[in-house]
Amino acid sequence: MPKTNNSTSSLLAEALKNFKDRMTEFEQEEIMDYAEIWFLGLGSQKIEGSQGSPQNSGYDDGHGSYVRVLHDHIGYRFEVLEVIGKGYFGQVLKCLDHKNNELVAIKMIRNKKRFHHQALVELKILDVIKRKDKDNLHNVIHVKEYFYFRNHLCISFELLGVNLYELIKKNNFQGFSLALIRRFTYALLRCLQMLHREKIIHCDLKPENILLSQRGPGNIKVVDFGSSCYEQQKVYTYIQSRFYRSPEVIMGHPYSMAIDMWSLGCILAELYTGYPIFPGESEMEQIACIMEVLGAPPNDFVQSAARRRLFFDSKGNPRSITNSKGKKRRPNSKELSATLKTNNALFLDFIKRCLTWDPTKRMTPDEGLQHEWILEGNFNRVRPRTKPPAKKASDSSTSKPGKSVRVRSIYLPCMLDIQRTVHFMNFG
Repeated sequence: MPKTNNSTSSLLAEALKNFKDRMTEFEQEEIMDYAEIWFLGLGSQKIEGSQGSPQNSGYDDGHGSYVRVLHDHIGYRFEVLEVIGKGYFGQVLKCLDHKNNELVAIKMIRNKKRFHHQALVELKILDVIKRKDKDNLHNVIHVKEYFYFRNHLCISFELLGVNLYELIKKNNFQGFSLALIRRFTYALLRCLQMLHREKIIHCDLKPENILLSQRGPGNIKVVDFGSSCYEQQKVYTYIQSRFYRSPEVIMGHPYSMAIDMWSLGCILAELYTGYPIFPGESEMEQIACIMEVLGAPPNDFVQSAARRRLFFDSKGNPRSITNSKGKKRRPNSKELSATLKTNNALFLDFIKRCLTWDPTKRMTPDEGLQHEWILEGNFNRVRPRTKPPAKKASDSSTSKPGKSVRVRSIYLPCMLDIQRTVHFMNFG
């Protein structure tokens, strides 16, 4: 029901006259607060909300999450099509915007004060990102708008494709060619470069928070700034998903923007092998996993850590831990090249410079963009808009045999530019 030149009151009167018997009593009162009406969700199995009833008039579950109903409306404008994500914060819904006739993703925050407060911080950061990325060149999600619906803060975003974890899974956990990984890395560095400039820490960089996009260099975008903060306004100490959690966060050091570069190093290793490089079952084993490949941390790093006693004894020796499979990890017992199964010196050096114990010595996004492995990709070169050649021998130093065939098939359901994506993967 698009808005016409009629007044809002006549529009509401028309809606109530024609569809009152298919609307709930709650909606008949609620709709009076809306100036525009685009969609009523008349064919859905609506919840009969009752003003003043427990759990947000009956619209929330016991955890404060909105009970979504497929094909019902959100704000008399968006049609709920499916749930595409759930988290501690609430849920993400794929919706059809009947006003603009486009698909969007709506992040619906749980109806609890603490989640609402953090979502406002997220909105503040998203607003800065949108203003600083006007040309849409930094591979980061852009918020469309935000609003409240039935006491839930809702944030509308562009709808993107699958995330990189799903992509790895679709590829049978076999990893990707270095040519494609380098393309992704360049895109991620561009994002981190902008965040670094604005003193923003993402705090939860992982494959699940990197989504495929049809636009922009690298065809990916970083999403989910729900845990993000400004470097000088840190809120939480328990941040980052464990496999991608930096050692300074685990051991209780003050943290900085460098934690995102640690996560980047972990992500690149996983994109290449198909599996997390540091798959700890707990924080204790996480440190053991890191030491297994990187060796023990510097003594001053250990001694100045607030949580050192959880991981090291009084003499500074690592505490022994056995995981659920009966495995003990020994420090410095694995080489990074053997762990990743590659001898590509530049790729290994790039990851090593991300995965350093001391965050002050860790590579920055600006330094990463000037690293020789990235410069090999010639990303600043203007690429001609021509059809890629039918076949070209791949460079053994930057790609794995047979990778292009596997990855070609997994992009089909993503509705991306297949030809261009495979071109990146095969020819870098």
